[in-house]
Amino acid sequence: MGVGDGDGGAAPGALSCRNLRKTFGGTVRALDDVSIDIAAGEFFTLLGPSGCGKTTLLRAIAGFEAQDSGSIHLGGQPLDGLPPPQRPVNTVFQSYAVFPHMTVAENVAFALEMQRKPRGMIAARVEEMLALVRLQGLGGRKPSQLSGGQQQRVALARALAAAPKLLLLDEPLSALDLKLRNEMRLELKRLQGETGITFVFVTHDQHEALTMSDRIAVMREGKVLQVGTPTEIYERPSLRFVADFIGEANLIAATRVAPGRFRLAGGEELAATEDAGPEGPVTLVLRPERARLAAPDDTEGQALTGTVDQVVYDGADTTYHLALAGGAGLRLRAPSHGGRAQARVGDGVRVRVEPAALRAVPD
Repeated sequence: MGVGDGDGGAAPGALSCRNLRKTFGGTVRALDDVSIDIAAGEFFTLLGPSGCGKTTLLRAIAGFEAQDSGSIHLGGQPLDGLPPPQRPVNTVFQSYAVFPHMTVAENVAFALEMQRKPRGMIAARVEEMLALVRLQGLGGRKPSQLSGGQQQRVALARALAAAPKLLLLDEPLSALDLKLRNEMRLELKRLQGETGITFVFVTHDQHEALTMSDRIAVMREGKVLQVGTPTEIYERPSLRFVADFIGEANLIAATRVAPGRFRLAGGEELAATEDAGPEGPVTLVLRPERARLAAPDDTEGQALTGTVDQVVYDGADTTYHLALAGGAGLRLRAPSHGGRAQARVGDGVRVRVEPAALRAVPD
């Protein structure tokens, strides 16, 4: 879903960042040669731990931070050097930043009034935006009379009212409780689909990224490590860090002894159909839900043997923490069956691992 590199024929919401560099204090590389293409109408997420550079990249796109070098184009037009008010970009921040002395309607109308739009047009647009974020009838209230989730919707309505080509969202859900976060994830995805505006979303929450995004860029130490769809990032991570950061993963040290074949520390050998690793030491990635407990006398398929150290019941699923014969630990997650565990602490078990469930990545 990538786009061009800034040619004049690019779609209005298409964003192209090329070779962006930003250093703080002369030594800290917040952006280290970052290049990203984002398609018009895409819900694109920048994901990574604190300090990885994702917010710096967002601020550079918005114009709040000037990059040291590199270029940013939106719809084929350069943004470099333009102050934030002159960019067709709006930002929604983690703190709602709604004006407490204004009503909901006045908050939504603010940007349009600054653009000196006709009053009739502003009134109609405000009603349209309040309906879009499902706050009809609340235009006369002050922010202090709203819940946190409603205040976040006001911030979204205000940002969308001016019909920006690009909406930047800097961890906008992190101040909400779990239930509201889940509700707002659905709302954000709905809003993006209904408006068709390009969304660039910053988060360190992997679940948010997986459930909301068309594509994800995983960042670390100012670099983009991998860009792909949620399925690609989760199922086919390119590096150990990506596999470990996205979802739960068993990371098993192994040695590549032949294409698609690996030897573990305990001497066992496993085949893997997803082989992206080099010769020599690699990491085998195994998601907990991709391994299966098998009966000790079940000899079909390749398997590992071990002992159950801990059983954790979590409602729909049960996680089994195992000690493998070679000493490594392994987590296995299986559907719960009415609270009845498939194995108990101390049991010797056989863990079936299909070759398609394993992916080898560089250390």
